[in-house]
Amino acid sequence: MVRLKHRYILLDILYPDPSTWPAATSRTKNNNNNNNNNPQSKSKSQAQLQIHSPTSDALTPGLLAKMVREEVSLMFGDYGVGRLGGAGAGGISVKYLSPATSTAIIRCPRASFRLVWTALTCMSQVPGFSDPGSKRSSSTRACVFRVIRVSGTMRKAEEEAIRRARREIVRLREAEESGVLEGLLGGLVDVGGEVSTPGTGGEGDVDLGVDVDVVMESEDDD
Repeated sequence: MVRLKHRYILLDILYPDPSTWPAATSRTKNNNNNNNNNPQSKSKSQAQLQIHSPTSDALTPGLLAKMVREEVSLMFGDYGVGRLGGAGAGGISVKYLSPATSTAIIRCPRASFRLVWTALTCMSQVPGFSDPGSKRSSSTRACVFRVIRVSGTMRKAEEEAIRRARREIVRLREAEESGVLEGLLGGLVDVGGEVSTPGTGGEGDVDLGVDVDVVMESEDDD
């Protein structure tokens, strides 16, 4: 009995073009107005979130698999379609798709994973957000498909997705907390590098002899 071997491709759907970013909500605007002490760190955090913004629910696992097959057919013709196999158990399929995190895991035959990788690199759009009351989207949204890892098992791909999600959370928390600290210390530290004690009239100024460090838990890259 012949055992079919597969590869699992973990990918992110990114939106680097600012014109594709969803409009800011009122809550985001209020947070930006209340946290103007460090606009540079805030802008970096917001840009990071917008690049990894959610994808429309119109992109389903079946539609994504169909898009990949069509792209392979367009680039490699009948040869590419034959290498992918049929649409059944031996062909390409989407095992995991999260529109909220714009993350997907695609399973394909081991012998043709490079064709799928090439097709994903050349794909540049996904369905846009549908109008209220409509289940289908008539518009498209520019994007970039970034392949993160090619694994021989589903478990390894899932572990890598979890590890990267945790690292992004730590990175965003570190940026937010550093912005809060800089905002607090910015109102106390003057040009000369001294801190003025409130209520002393300037007579109790002392030199800052201790550095303030933010220690965040992070994971080392493989």
